[in-house]
Amino acid sequence: MAKKTVTVDFAKLANQRAEFVKENPWLIPAGLAIQMIPLALLIHGHVKTNIYKKKLQIEREKTKQLELQLQSGHPHGRGHGHHRHHYQHDGGYRNFEPAAPKQL
Repeated sequence: MAKKTVTVDFAKLANQRAEFVKENPWLIPAGLAIQMIPLALLIHGHVKTNIYKKKLQIEREKTKQLELQLQSGHPHGRGHGHHRHHYQHDGGYRNFEPAAPKQL
């Protein structure tokens, strides 16, 4: 089999594209918009992900601080990780009184 050679005249191809764009100038903003939409969504998603990562980090730190506060207020010193302690020795139940509804 003989090898076929493919020749491309880039100058001719560039001229054809230039003529096509001259005949249809509305393609330039439409093409840019089509390319910008995915880029905008990508940037928006990245920013939102960073915001939520930071919020999660803050909530984890708050949880750690609360755990440390509870451990320091524990009657036996440091808390034990293998079983639960009740801070009020009333059978494990706490009195619950619902707050009165607030009028808006």
